[in-house]
Amino acid sequence: MIVENGDRLEALVEFCRSLDYLGSPRILAVSGNLDLGIPPMKKIFLLMAVVAVLLFGGVVLFLRTGGPSDAAALAPAESVLFVNIPNTPRSAIRWRNTALAKIAYEPEMKAFLELPLKNLQAASGSREAQEILIGLKPATLFFAITKDETEHADMLLGFLFWGTKGDFDKCVVRLRSQLPTAKPAELRETHNGVEILESTHGDRSLFSSCAGRWGFLSTNLNELKAALDRASEHGQNSLDQNPRFTKACSELLATPDLLVFIQPARAIDAILAAGKALGAESIPAQVEQIKSIEAIGATLRLDGALQRDAIFILRRNNNAVAQNLTHEAITLTNASTTMFMNFALNFAALPAWVESMAGRNPKTDAIAKPLAEAAAASFAPECAVMANWNEGSMSPTPLLSVLIKNADRARETLMQIIPLVPGGTVQKNGPIDLYTIPTQYGSLTIAQNDQFLLAGTDATFVTQAANGPTGEKTLLESPPFAPALGTYESANEAFCYIDTGTVFERLYTSFVPVLRFGALMMPAIGRTVDLNKLPKAATISRHLPPIILSQKRTKDGTLIESSGPVSMSEFLLIGTGAFAVMNKQLFH
Repeated sequence: MIVENGDRLEALVEFCRSLDYLGSPRILAVSGNLDLGIPPMKKIFLLMAVVAVLLFGGVVLFLRTGGPSDAAALAPAESVLFVNIPNTPRSAIRWRNTALAKIAYEPEMKAFLELPLKNLQAASGSREAQEILIGLKPATLFFAITKDETEHADMLLGFLFWGTKGDFDKCVVRLRSQLPTAKPAELRETHNGVEILESTHGDRSLFSSCAGRWGFLSTNLNELKAALDRASEHGQNSLDQNPRFTKACSELLATPDLLVFIQPARAIDAILAAGKALGAESIPAQVEQIKSIEAIGATLRLDGALQRDAIFILRRNNNAVAQNLTHEAITLTNASTTMFMNFALNFAALPAWVESMAGRNPKTDAIAKPLAEAAAASFAPECAVMANWNEGSMSPTPLLSVLIKNADRARETLMQIIPLVPGGTVQKNGPIDLYTIPTQYGSLTIAQNDQFLLAGTDATFVTQAANGPTGEKTLLESPPFAPALGTYESANEAFCYIDTGTVFERLYTSFVPVLRFGALMMPAIGRTVDLNKLPKAATISRHLPPIILSQKRTKDGTLIESSGPVSMSEFLLIGTGAFAVMNKQLFH
C-alpha cells in the first residue's frame, strides 16, 4: 500500500506503522500528493477503514500463530506460586490515568526525576536492554514455581510476544549473559518440532524454547516440555483446570493487570521440615489452621486514578462470620481524623487458644488463662484504631478502642492488673476510670466508660474520647470519607480508611529534613537525586485519594479488597521498604 504526502494524515500513517507490533504488513512509502479524486473527508474515512482491516488482520494472525493466550492454560496445575501480567499494552494505557502517573506529569516532578532517569539510562546495558524489550514487544508474562517429589523447587517463565523469533533469541541471550555461566547454551533436544537449548549455571541448568509466539525458560526440562505441549494445545494438567484456581479467580477482580496465585500446603510442609531439622517444634493447632488454607489469590487492577486490589484466602470448612461490624467507634472520630480502622477480634475464642498453648510455659499459662477468660467475659468482638495527625506534629496521635460487653467485669479485671504493673496508677474522673502506665517511650493512658475501653499515648485525647461525643462532626460527615461509605457499610470483618493526602504531607514534611541531612553526611546522594528540585508536598498530595480497605468473611474464605493511589498492600510494602532503607542508610 502506498500513501502519498499529506500533513493531516501523518499521525494516522504513524499509527499504521505501529501495526507492525501485531505482526501486520508495514506501510511501505509516503511520498508525493494524494489525489485519487476522493473528497478529503472521505479519504480520512477510507484510510481509517484500511487501518481497521489491517488491525483486525494482525490480531487474527497473532491469535492463529500464537497458541493459547491465557497464561494459566500453560502453567502447571500444582504450581506453588503463579504470577501473571495478563496484558502489558493494556496496563500501559491504563497507567496513564492513575494518580501516580498524574504526579509524574507534574512539571515539578519531571524536573526532580530528570537526574535519576538520566543516571538510569546511563547505566551499563540499560539502553541495550530497553531496545531488546521494545523489539520483543511482550504481551503476556507469567512466572511459576513448582516442587518435585524431593521438595526441590523449579521455576518456569513464559511470555507471549509480538516480536520475532530473533527478538526472543536476543532476549534469552541477554538474560543468560547476566548469570554466572559454567557452560554456554547449546542444543539439548527437539520436542514437538522445536529446539530446546540448555545452558549450565553453577549446579543448575537453564532450558529455553520458543513455540509460535510463546517463549519459555525453565530450570526443569520436563516442566518446559509440558509447557510446550500445552502451547500446542495437546498438554494436560494446566493451572486453569485446577478447581482451587478457578474458585479463587471467581472471587477476584476481572481483567486485572496483575494476578498472583499461591498454593501454600506444599510450601508449608517444606518449611516445617526445615524447622524440624533445626530443632524447632511445631504447634499442631497452628499448623492445622495454616493448612486449612487451600489457596490464596490476589489481583491488582489500574482503575482510573485508583489502584484496586483483591486478595481471596480459600479455606477448608470456613466458618461464616457471626455478625457484621457495628462501627460504634466511629462516634469517637472527628472530621479531620486521619486514619480509622475497625476490625473484629473474637475474645470468646481466647480461652481455647490459650488452652491449646498450655504446657509450654507453666508460669505463663498460670497468668494467661485467667486473663483470657476475663477478656472473653468483658469485651465484645469489635475493636478500632484511629489517629489524628495535626499539622506541625511529628507523629500521629493514636487511640485504641475495644467495645465492652460487661463493664463491671472489665473494671474488676483492670483493677486487679494495673497494681501489678510497675508504676501503674488508678484514679477516678467522674464516671470514668483512668489508668496510667509508664513506659520507656512515655506514658500509656487507659480509660474505661460503660461502652469502651480506650488506650492511647495522649492522656487528653484519651480522656476526651472517654467523656463521649462532643457534638462536632464525625468522620462519617467528612467529604474525604464519602468514597469510603459503600465499603464501610459492607465490611463484616475489617474496615480501614487512610487520608492519604494528609499522611503524605505530614511524612514528607518530616522526611525532607532527614533526607537533606543524609545528603550532607553522604555526598553520593547528591549524585543520584537533586534535592533542590524536590517538589512541594501539595503538588503531590492533591492527586492522592484516600486508601480504603474492607475484609469480608464468606462461606468459602476471606476476601480483602482495597483501593487508593496505591492499594493497601502496596502501601504497607512501600512503608516497610522505606523504613528499612532509611534505617540502613542513616544508622549503619
